[in-house]
This record gives sequence, C-alpha cells and structure tokens, in this order.
Amino acid sequence: MATSQDVASLAGVSQSAVSRCFTKGASISNRTKLRVIEAAKKLGYKAQNLLHNSTTSIDSGLVGVILPYITNRYYPEVLTELHEALRNKNYRILLITTDDSEELDEKLIRPHLKDKLIAIITASKPTDKFVASCNEQKIQVIAYNRNFTIPTTSSVGCNHRNGGELVAQHLNQNKHKNIGIVEGPKGTFVSEERCKGFKNYIKNFKDIKLISEKGNFTYEGGYQAAEKILQNKNISAIFCADDTMAFGCMDFIKDKTKYKIPSQIEVIGFDDMLMANWESYKLSTIKQPIRQMSKLVTQLIDEYIQDPDFEPSNHLIEGKFIKRKTTK
Repeated sequence: MATSQDVASLAGVSQSAVSRCFTKGASISNRTKLRVIEAAKKLGYKAQNLLHNSTTSIDSGLVGVILPYITNRYYPEVLTELHEALRNKNYRILLITTDDSEELDEKLIRPHLKDKLIAIITASKPTDKFVASCNEQKIQVIAYNRNFTIPTTSSVGCNHRNGGELVAQHLNQNKHKNIGIVEGPKGTFVSEERCKGFKNYIKNFKDIKLISEKGNFTYEGGYQAAEKILQNKNISAIFCADDTMAFGCMDFIKDKTKYKIPSQIEVIGFDDMLMANWESYKLSTIKQPIRQMSKLVTQLIDEYIQDPDFEPSNHLIEGKFIKRKTTK
C-alpha cells in the first residue's frame, strides 16, 4: 500500500504538503495540490483518518495544553488564541499549569489517559520518559514557543533570537553606547534565546557597553533591575526580555528618576501583550505572532490525525518590531 512518503517523493514535495492536500481547509497552493493529487492517483494512495475528520466531527478529541506561570499576563493571551484555533476545529482543551523550571513527568498525564488525549501542546520541557509515554499512547507532543530538539516532537515558536537582533539593530542605529538589558530567570529558554540574539549582534560593536540584570519575568523584577542599571548615569536605553519587566522598568524611571522616555532613555520589551498598547505604557516591543502560531499548532494536529506516516516538524515564525512611544 502506498504511503504519504511515497506520494511526497513522486510529487517532489514534503510529507506535510501531502497531508495538507487531503485536509479540508488547510493551506496549500493549487499547483502543489495538483502535483500531489496526480501522484496519489498514480500510486493508488488513499488518505486514512485515525479519527473523524476534524471539520465535520462534533467532538474531534481532547488536547492537553501545558503552560507555565498562568499568572503571567502573557500566557492567558496565548491560551485565548489556542482555545479559539482549537475550538474552530472542534477540539476540547485540558489546561495543565506548571512552573517554568519544572520538567514534565509522565505521571502528569497518567490521570488524563482515560480522557483519550490525542495531543499535548506544551511550553514546559518534557522528560524523555514523558515523551516516550506519549508515543506509546499515540499522543502527539508539540512544543509551543520552544524547541526541545526531541526527534519525536514537533514545535511551533517565535524566532526569539531574531527578535533580540531586531532590538539590537534599532538601538545601534540610534547610536546608543551604554545599554541595559533585563533578563528572565537563568535557564529559561525564551529569555536565553532573546538575549543571545541581542548580545550576539551587539558584540560586533566594541564601543557599546552592556549592563545586565535579572528581572525574573516579573513587574517587581523589572522595577528593581532598572534601579540597579540606572546607577550608571550613562545608560540611554534598556531592553527587557519580556513586556512585564519592561512595565516595571518604565514605572521606576517615571517614579524615581528625572529621565524622559524616549528622549533621554529608550525602553523596549518583548511579546506585545495587550497592556503594551495601554495609554500609560505605549511600549515599543517585539510582537509574537501567537495567532499564527496557534493556527499552525492546530494544523499539525490535523495532519497527525489524518496521516499515519506523519513526521514531526519544527516551525519558526518571525516576530515584528512594534514602534510606539518608548522609542525614538
């Protein structure tokens, strides 16, 4: 019996393109679709569904969503977009919260196996045993906004390093020579990636000096980090690895200093949370494409369900620099 891999090879396309061709509503060009259909006819290939088609089934299955720090204002926004994208395909959501530093153990999903989970979307790092347990139960694992480099998991995320580079490029173009950087907790994937992108770009310019402080992804952390950084009177810009820390940083500057934003000091965040556009902040930041990411996650679940030969894939989506009133 012909497989989707056979069809992809004959048509000269990826396996995911074959899956999209036979998934109602999936994005695929007419030209590619014709090539796939022609190859499928030659090989006698028929797409097989493991569950009812998600566009017609009343209940297409239960999807586990594992998010750290649900009290962080960014994650409720992520959950809203994921819920909308999954609901449109009739998937139900099981929400599980963890600490960001906590590795996922297989015990976490054991109570929910009776609910027939079909996929898990996780922003927390799973153990190898967790992934192996999911594989045995035919539960798809998708890393959200992370890449754990585990061969059997797919991933969808923002290109955090590129976002950090975009911030560095802006500050370099505005000729800043003394820059503060407020990082998240040590060992946190998104913080490290964003700060690596920023620092890797800045290190090409020997006349730029960086002062780094930890803000731990909290408002209070950003407030305290700004106090320490601004002991250096030459600082003219601060990059925060997320918006929440940037809000704390801005409020310290407004409350405790005479600096004017942005004429004397620029502040840039990362995420583009809804609060970033509030009148009291109007924060310049890197926008994460969470709606696009959520739709892509749902598409990966559809492909996994409908194609027994589905191969995990990794997707990086570029963020966008949003200029508001905290930058020149």
